[in-house]
Amino acid sequence: MKKTNFAIYLHKFLTFYLTNTRGSTPQTIDSYRYSFILFLTYMKEEHHTPADKVDISDLTYNNMISYLDWLQTARSNGIATRNQRQSAMNSFIRYLMYEFPEQLHEYQRILSIPIKNTNQKAISYLKTDGMALLMRQVNLNKRNGLRDHVILSLLYTTGIRVGELIQIRVKDLSLQDPPTLLVHGKGQKSRYVPLMRNMIPSLQKYLTQKKYDDPSKMNEWMFKNHMKEPFTRQGINYIDVSKK
Repeated sequence: MKKTNFAIYLHKFLTFYLTNTRGSTPQTIDSYRYSFILFLTYMKEEHHTPADKVDISDLTYNNMISYLDWLQTARSNGIATRNQRQSAMNSFIRYLMYEFPEQLHEYQRILSIPIKNTNQKAISYLKTDGMALLMRQVNLNKRNGLRDHVILSLLYTTGIRVGELIQIRVKDLSLQDPPTLLVHGKGQKSRYVPLMRNMIPSLQKYLTQKKYDDPSKMNEWMFKNHMKEPFTRQGINYIDVSKK
């Protein structure tokens, strides 16, 4: 099967450019990858063009407008998600500008498509009593009860994102005075976050339970799922802390 120029340059973009030139995180690359899966789906459903037939010439202003509208109508994507997909496509378009300068005018038209404004929603959060009630629901006698307790405690007391939590390795945790956690954030930026002292006993117990106090396990992921693999963001959502 003959490869299209779209397939060739998309492969270079996702595999080499984002990783080596942009230094993008695996999470960013995965998000971009899914954006292109949706674009290929759009081309098949709306233009009857299978994935292996999509060409660079299909990246037009009119197609991009139609694709973004399709995301909101056919896929029921919200404005924020639509903007995220548009950002991924724009990044690819900027990459292509230096590969196909003869298409510069059309690419400039695509990049001129405005990002839609979104209404900023007030962030909801649990108050102290609500969080205390949630923590009491964790059954510490369950197989992963202590793990779940530590996960919830870290998220609440440090304010780190779930995406940051699942990237924690044992070596990132320091229980020496003052106790800190090395957090790896977006854009490969890292920062130290102080830990509340009342968390130390639970953390020490968790390290002992998982045998993470063994120096040979410093590179192990701090939190793993039932498959002994690092958690995904979706996996954290499915944690059941009920007392059953």
